Amino acid sequence: MNLLAFFLLVTAPMRIYQNTTLPPNGEYHQPVIIMADNITFDCNGSAFIGDKVGVGLLLQNRRGVTVRNCTFRNWDVGMYVFSGNRFTFENNDFSGNYLDDNSNIEHLKPIPHGGMILNGIQNSRLVGNKSNGNVVGIQILNSSRIRVERNTTSRDRGWGIYLYSTTASQIYSNTVEYCNRSCPEWGQDAGCGAAGIVLTMQSDRNQIGWNILTADGDGIYQGNLPETASNDNEMMYNTISNSIANGIEATFSSGNRIHHNTFTNDNYGAWLGYAQNVRFEYNTVRGAKMKSVQQDNAQNSSYSGNLIEGADILLQPVEGGVCQGNGFQNNKLTNAQIVSAGCK
Repeated sequence: MNLLAFFLLVTAPMRIYQNTTLPPNGEYHQPVIIMADNITFDCNGSAFIGDKVGVGLLLQNRRGVTVRNCTFRNWDVGMYVFSGNRFTFENNDFSGNYLDDNSNIEHLKPIPHGGMILNGIQNSRLVGNKSNGNVVGIQILNSSRIRVERNTTSRDRGWGIYLYSTTASQIYSNTVEYCNRSCPEWGQDAGCGAAGIVLTMQSDRNQIGWNILTADGDGIYQGNLPETASNDNEMMYNTISNSIANGIEATFSSGNRIHHNTFTNDNYGAWLGYAQNVRFEYNTVRGAKMKSVQQDNAQNSSYSGNLIEGADILLQPVEGGVCQGNGFQNNKLTNAQIVSAGCK
C-alpha cells in the first residue's frame, strides 16, 4: 500500500491547497496533507493530536513548501516527507510521538517511526524545531544539501538526529541531550546504539558543528561497518559531555576532520577504530574514563594542537592489522600520554 492510501485509511485529513494560517492555538484530531507546491502552512500555535497510528503531516512529491508553528503529537510518525525540494520547516514541535525502548539499535538502520522523517529531499531547511521524547527525533534519508539548525531533539530513546545516505548537509547549533537507550544485552540506559547525531550509509561531506551533545549514548556516532562508513565529514566546535560510550565514534571512516571540539567526562573521548586519514586537531579532551582517543589500526592520521587531560591517546595494531603513517605535533598532555607501541 502506498503512503497516501494508508494515510487516508486512518482518518479524514485536512488537505492544504493554498497559503493557510490557522486560528491561533487550536486543537485538531486529524492528520494534514499538503496538496500543492510553493505554499506556506502556518498552524499559528495549533496542535494536531493523533491516537498513536498513522502520520500526522504528510508531504509527498512537493516543492517549495514552508510549514511553521505547528505541533504534531501522539502519532506513529509526526511528519513524513517523501521526495521533493526547497522545504522549510521552522518552529514546529514533533515531540511525543512513537517511542520504544529495550532493544539494541546498533544496526543503525532507519526506524520507520518517531518525530520527523524526510526521505529523498534536497535543498531544504529545518530550523528551530523540537522533536523530543520519540524513538528518533529527526531522520534524514537519501537526501542532500539539508541545513538542520537550532533544533532540539532530546530525550529520544534512540537517535536525536540521524543521517542515512545524506550528503553535503550542515548540522549546526542543535541541542541533543539524554538520547539514551536500554537493551537486554547491556542493561538499563546503557547506550545500546543510541546517539545524539548519527551518520551512516555513506553520509559523506557533511559539516557537524556548534552542537551541544550531553549524556547521549554516543555524542556523534559515525559507522559502523566498512560498507556503511561515512567519509570526508567535518566535526567542529561541538560541546560533548558525559557520553555513555564515546564522545565521537568514527569507525572505518576516511578523511574525517575532527577539530575544535570540547569533550568532557565521556567514557571514551573519541573512538576512531580502523579509521584512516583522520585529522584530530585543536580539540580539548578532559576526564575521559577509558581513553581520551583510541584508534586501532590507525593509518595516515594526524594529531595536532590538542589539549588532553587525564587519559591517554592510544594508537595500536589489532587483529593482524597495521598501524602506520601517523603524526603528532604540538599536543599538550596533562596526566596523560600518547601510546603507540607496535605502530610504524
